[in-house]
Amino acid sequence: MLLNIKKDHPSSGVEIERKIVEYDDSIKHRNIVISDTLNAIEDVILFRIANYFLRFSSEYKRFHNIDVMPNDWYEYVEYGTTNPLTIFLQRNGFSREASTYIKQHLEYITDANGEYKIKTVLLDCPSKSVCKEAAEIKYNIPELFIES
Repeated sequence: MLLNIKKDHPSSGVEIERKIVEYDDSIKHRNIVISDTLNAIEDVILFRIANYFLRFSSEYKRFHNIDVMPNDWYEYVEYGTTNPLTIFLQRNGFSREASTYIKQHLEYITDANGEYKIKTVLLDCPSKSVCKEAAEIKYNIPELFIES
C-alpha cells in the first residue's frame, strides 16, 4: 500500500545518500521504502511494545519479590525469540545474526551445570563477523568461555 502511495505521489520522494530524490518506482526505490518501513516498525512499534513489557516485568518482579520470570515477554520482544540460547547469547552481547549462526552450530556451545558456556573454538569459526564479536565478548566476559 505504501508503495502505491509513493507511486501515486512521486514528489514525496525517497532519501538516498542524505538527499531526497523523486520516487521513480524502481527496484532500488521500492527497497528503500520497504527498508524504511521495516525500520519504523523496529524502532517505533517494537520499542513501545518492549517498553510496555519491560514495565510490566519490572513491576511483576518487584511485587512478587523475584529476580527472574519464567516467561518474560520483555525478553521475547527485545530479543525477537523465545529460544533460551538465543536470548542468552544476545543478552551477553552477540548480535541476532551471530546468535543465529551459533544456534545453528551447536558444537560451539556446551551446557555446563545448567549454564551455557561458549567453547573457545568459536574464535576460529568460518564466519569472520562471528569471530570478531566472540573475541570482543571474550575480552569483556571471559568467564562466558571455556577451553574446548
